[in-house]
Amino acid sequence: MAERNRSYLPLIVAFFAGLLLGWIVLGWLVAPVKWTGALLQDLRSEDQQVLLVEQAQSYALTRDAAAAGARLEALGDKAHVSKLAEKVIADAQAVGNGALADQMRGLAAAFNLEVTGAPAATGGEAAPTASPATAQPEPAREDKGGNGILSWLGLLLVLGGIALGAWYLLRRRSSGDEDFSDVESLAVLPMDDDDRPPYRPGSSTYVTPPVAERSGISQEFVAAYTQGDEDYDESFDIEGPDGSYWGECGMTASETLHDDDGRVTALEVWLFDKTDIRTVTKVLMSDYAYGNPALREKLSPRGDAILLAPDKGFVLDAQTLRLLGKVVEMGYDNSQAPASSTLNRLRVQLRVLRQPPVA
Repeated sequence: MAERNRSYLPLIVAFFAGLLLGWIVLGWLVAPVKWTGALLQDLRSEDQQVLLVEQAQSYALTRDAAAAGARLEALGDKAHVSKLAEKVIADAQAVGNGALADQMRGLAAAFNLEVTGAPAATGGEAAPTASPATAQPEPAREDKGGNGILSWLGLLLVLGGIALGAWYLLRRRSSGDEDFSDVESLAVLPMDDDDRPPYRPGSSTYVTPPVAERSGISQEFVAAYTQGDEDYDESFDIEGPDGSYWGECGMTASETLHDDDGRVTALEVWLFDKTDIRTVTKVLMSDYAYGNPALREKLSPRGDAILLAPDKGFVLDAQTLRLLGKVVEMGYDNSQAPASSTLNRLRVQLRVLRQPPVA
């Protein structure tokens, strides 16, 4: 059954290749993220201190309270600016720059910043009140369209990847565009006793020929389960007249009772079409499993439930393949309760026909 997924490998590789291309080439080389238009409050503390020093020096020369108040508010709230001012004063005193320390104390006194050692506002000059920050013009943002050739190269790579993916999907779909005008009747053909594969005593499976019939449009297989065949999983390759791979089908043990591999109560019949994105499945259930609501609910995600019965027929449809199934032999091991719960043998005819792609 593992080979059913082999046609997905190119898609998986293409997906991760595109992911890496977009992440590394586009995200880091062609069009990396660039931050522009940051506010003064977003700067590092060291950069804010540099701006505060420049403002203290400017205020000492111009005494322009309105401009100074707007710039201080742009740096943050009063408590934050006070901490910045204290740090500037401490650093200036540490290097013996008393002039800068005095300028910063003067700015702090003028705007009532809580700084140790700041002189109080004197005389008739009232401490100016910091006015609300005036609307600042939005900083010029970098033109993101200036990447020139690299931007166009990235766009071409993306478009090329999309075109490649579309071509691959169309190529997959077109692989099944043969002439289906001569498809024969889709009725399940009966299996004569002479056509049944022999049973080998003491063996866990029937001696099943890999292909009972092969033509350009029809192939027939027999899946056989016998009690005691642990991890039962039987599959058949579906091939064209030229040996090309069309898909697979088979039967697999789906549910056991009490985690006992010898007590299989349901099996899955599945059909994989290489031109389809899904595997179609139906679940063949014993009388007990079919009538058990909890088991029916548990197995419902795996496919439609089919009650096992002699000569029971069912159909699985994929994109370009149709499987006609028929129960040709079955039996229960009723030595263990509950009755009709454990299968001791099951043979299912699997006839696969090529059909026009499903619209």
